[in-house]
Amino acid sequence: MRALPLLLLIYPFAEIAALVALAGRIGGFAVFMLVILSSLLGLWMLRNQKLGALLTLGSVLRQGDKVSLYSLLWPLRYALAGLLFLLPGLLSDLAAILLLLPLKGPDIQLRTAGPSPGPAAGPAQNGDIIEGEYHRVDEDTPPGRRLQ
Repeated sequence: MRALPLLLLIYPFAEIAALVALAGRIGGFAVFMLVILSSLLGLWMLRNQKLGALLTLGSVLRQGDKVSLYSLLWPLRYALAGLLFLLPGLLSDLAAILLLLPLKGPDIQLRTAGPSPGPAAGPAQNGDIIEGEYHRVDEDTPPGRRLQ
C-alpha cells in the first residue's frame, strides 16, 4: 500500500520521459498528433459506450449457462480504456490497448433457473412419506394479543 503514492509520483515523469524519447525518434509534431488523436479516440469511446454496454451485457447473458468473467466486465474495461486514451502519454495508451485485447478469462456459472427445490418439493424416495391425520384449530384471539 505504501508503493501506490510512489507510483503515482513516478507515473507523470515516466509518461514525459516516454514522450520525449519518442519525439527524439519520430519528431515532435508526430508525437503531438499521436497524443491529440489518442485523446480524441478516448473521448469518442466514452461518448459512445452507453448503449454498447447494455447491448454487450444482454448478449453475454443470452449466451447460456457459462459466461466468461472478462466478457461480463467488458463495458467496464471499455470505459477504462477510453479514460486511459484521454490521458496524454504513451504508457496510458499502451495500458488502454491491453485492456481492449479480447482475452478469455475463467468461466463462471450463471444460475438461470430459480432456486433449487428443497427436499419437500421433490418426489418421495425410500420411505420419505409420513402418513397421518390432522384437523384445523382456529382460536379466536382477542385483539390485544394479536401481533401486527
